[in-house]
Amino acid sequence: MKPSMSIVVVVFFVTFQAISAFNPEETCIRRNIDRSQAPKSSLEPKTPMFDSLRDTFCRDMARAVMFYVRITGKLPSHYVKAMCNVFGNDEKKVKEYVMDKWLGGSKLVSNLSCPLP
Repeated sequence: MKPSMSIVVVVFFVTFQAISAFNPEETCIRRNIDRSQAPKSSLEPKTPMFDSLRDTFCRDMARAVMFYVRITGKLPSHYVKAMCNVFGNDEKKVKEYVMDKWLGGSKLVSNLSCPLP
């Protein structure tokens, strides 16, 4: 393999990884929303190869957010921003998501607002 070709391959791989892992919080929020939807009818459930790794990462991220909430009594700003991005800056949907998914959500939504773009 020529050196220029290997550089192209490395740049492609790094770019692909950067795009696929752009915002892991948003990815986990979307996965939680997808799980709460009605399952698609399929005879064979097809799961991607790295689903268990993604699930582990999302569980760990949720634990970190829960720990932050226990310490400070509010959601981390980066997580709020990720929720706002997922729901298109619709504060009503963000608050509904927090009320449904987070224990003690009524306390968390009192000071919750999406940042202006």
